[in-house]
Amino acid sequence: MSKRKLSPHGRLWLCLAALTALRLVLAGQQLAYVWVGGAPLDDELMFRAANSISAGQWLGGYDYLTLSKAMFFPVWLALLHALHLPYLVGGAALWCAASLLAAFALRPLWAGKGAPSAARRTAAVYAALAFLPSSWAAYTLRVYRDNIFPALCLVFFAGWAGAALRAVLDDTANILPWLAAAGAGLACAYLTREDAGMFLLPFAAAATLILLVTFCVQKKPRRIAGLLLPYALLAAGVLSFCGLNQRYYGVFALSDFSQGSFAAAMGAMMRVDTESEEPLLSVPQDARQKIVDAVPELQPVLAHLENDDELRNSFYDPSVGDYRAGSYYWAIRRAAWLEGVYDTPQQAAEFWQNAADAINAACDAGILPSRTGRRVATNQPFRAALVPDILRETAAGFAHALFFADCPPQESLLSLANPDDTAVYTAYLHGGLNGSAQAGTDKPYYSPVQRAAYAVMNAICAVYRYILWLLLAAAVVRHLTGVRRVCTAPAPQTAVPWLLLFGLLGMAVLRCAMIAFVEVSSFGIGTSTMYLATVHPLLVLFTAAALADAEIPFKKHKEKP
Repeated sequence: MSKRKLSPHGRLWLCLAALTALRLVLAGQQLAYVWVGGAPLDDELMFRAANSISAGQWLGGYDYLTLSKAMFFPVWLALLHALHLPYLVGGAALWCAASLLAAFALRPLWAGKGAPSAARRTAAVYAALAFLPSSWAAYTLRVYRDNIFPALCLVFFAGWAGAALRAVLDDTANILPWLAAAGAGLACAYLTREDAGMFLLPFAAAATLILLVTFCVQKKPRRIAGLLLPYALLAAGVLSFCGLNQRYYGVFALSDFSQGSFAAAMGAMMRVDTESEEPLLSVPQDARQKIVDAVPELQPVLAHLENDDELRNSFYDPSVGDYRAGSYYWAIRRAAWLEGVYDTPQQAAEFWQNAADAINAACDAGILPSRTGRRVATNQPFRAALVPDILRETAAGFAHALFFADCPPQESLLSLANPDDTAVYTAYLHGGLNGSAQAGTDKPYYSPVQRAAYAVMNAICAVYRYILWLLLAAAVVRHLTGVRRVCTAPAPQTAVPWLLLFGLLGMAVLRCAMIAFVEVSSFGIGTSTMYLATVHPLLVLFTAAALADAEIPFKKHKEKP
């Protein structure tokens, strides 16, 4: 009796299952890291909100932090808790799902190579994405939103890529599921980080325009309506969160930080001219003094920044002799909370709007020296003097991502939490913390099995570090040589894939530039894998697609009547 041989499709799914199982096993050996009392603006804020969601109280009681950040991550955390899924395994599973979507999104590029070859290539792209060292780096061990943000961005890019490639390479393909994936990724990412819109919406707009032109050329106007789906899902997500905030806090907004009256007050404060030339300072002490002189009602709040020792210990930076831009807005919000401004959301909104109006009026009247026009923003205004530093940091960030710097699978610091806090975290996360120290040291203890898993992960990282840049260089050369083909061959079969790939690489550079601007104008903390983790999958996607681009079956399309 002969054994039935698995089809290429069956072997592909068996391979994908095995790779996924290995990836989840490795994630299961990792331990979360917490610092109770050390991250009130980040990890602890998200964890507190997740517990409130689990208790049916949305984001919990209102204070100066409640609506200060996009809050999809606490929803995700509460979902994992309800499903009794370990936090780190759940994050790895989401990453695997995004990687699988991305691998299948590129399948039209090698559809003409035969089933066995297509299956191998799909599995290879999935493996390259699923085992990206940045997807398990130490920053993912924090109970924080960047554990899932790169995966959500990958879903977004995979959705648009899958829709675009099928729209031009397969006239009969249904692209709505891919547009739905793009919309889901866009909505969830937008609700996870405040800068997601600036990062993702330009790509969405470009992809929409390209597909709109494509459908017009193909004379398929019925497909045009589907392009609204990603934006409809984004609107649904935003309106849902705004509606919940309206119900619980009386504020119809995603947050009261990067939009509305607080952003208006910050923009007004940053208008005031200063003698300081330190780029990391947004509202230096001399500017604050001018503001107090012109708008006395702000004196009680701003006085905390000069006199409150706890506030200065938390946010003041001795290296620059003041509050860095990335800390100033948190310091002044806490100072306002100490003055009772945040007793209710409405009271806070009124206070900050009055402050913005008063400062802007003083600037417009010439009472306060102004260096910009009216702005509603918490980020510093762009200055030409920063361009050299931004370019240098952009290059440093790109190199940091390209060579997978700072991607260890374990945290080198010991979690700081008392036994009661440890019990709360481990129970809610359904997983352990790296809270045990090596004998006689303050370094975390990891079991032999964990150390073996970390050795495997570090070895994988070394492979990426030495190979990706070579493959990327070859992909860039291949892509640039395709310009002539795009200019001479019929569109959209050639132009759309080429533009899509160009967009993926461009978004990687854009992300590096965005983080570079924040680094040189606000943070000054050094190049960080956490903020650049969205770059790695874009480089892999571009590399895989560009190296396969020359093999697109264009001849098939040319022969169509």
